[in-house]
Amino acid sequence: MNYLHFFRFSEEPFRLTPDRDFYFQSADQRSIAEVIRFALEQGEGFITVIGEVGTGKTMLLRYLASSLFCNYETAMLISPQLSPRELVQAILQDVGLQTDAHDTINQLLSALNEYLFQLSQQGKRLVIIIDEAQDLPMESLEQIRLLSNFETDKHKWLQILLVGQPELQEKINSAELRQLRQRITISETLHPHSSTEMRDYVHFRLKRAGRADLRLNDGQMRLLYRYSGGIPRLVHKLLSRTLLVMYGDKKHSFDKKSIKAAASSLGMAPQRRSSFWGVMQWAAGLAVFMLILNFL
Repeated sequence: MNYLHFFRFSEEPFRLTPDRDFYFQSADQRSIAEVIRFALEQGEGFITVIGEVGTGKTMLLRYLASSLFCNYETAMLISPQLSPRELVQAILQDVGLQTDAHDTINQLLSALNEYLFQLSQQGKRLVIIIDEAQDLPMESLEQIRLLSNFETDKHKWLQILLVGQPELQEKINSAELRQLRQRITISETLHPHSSTEMRDYVHFRLKRAGRADLRLNDGQMRLLYRYSGGIPRLVHKLLSRTLLVMYGDKKHSFDKKSIKAAASSLGMAPQRRSSFWGVMQWAAGLAVFMLILNFL
């Protein structure tokens, strides 16, 4: 009896690889998608989306690729540890243009300029999408800024979407990239799921896998949230391992013991709870302290 058959799943509900069939649109993702749609329609030059590891940036890009980017000419680069010349060459290759290994960066830029001009004559623009953009060297990020100079007096010939981890924002905030920072007109942040969104997300994926009846109760959800912080990738890791633990114990329902055993096997520790109540207690203590001082 295999894992999927045991739980009567049609497919693995918590695989780590992005799958558009399992796309769940959080409030953040919905908002960011609409902002990007508006920015592209308005011709905004630079857009950034920042999110921690595992928050669903690549899944969001795949959704946008199927629902929005298909209306534009696009060049999509993934994890680009590229020099300025390699970056321009990769863009040209992604749009289907042949390049030579001996081409200089000026020759590559000239070819890109000609391509963008031809697109503009057709009333089109190129959207350059760079995932894991925090991996770009500083000089390549500066080259990206220079690419934005391809424009007429009234229209931009290309738009650039940079997607990356918080380290990308740190680079953009550096003095070396102050000119790039000034050109970014739209900057969005993708946050982990809230506890409510995480509950809906988990049950959505279980339903997509054929088990709408297999659910976690409120206590189990709170435990899952304490371990994962609402980060989708951590939710996937923990629940995938939890199902394996349940399979080994021949359990058909979720329980806290299985979740804890799975977390322990993964080396996951409960994350700190929201500091809200800690702040409130600190504020109350300070108020009492100040009151006592007034009487001294």
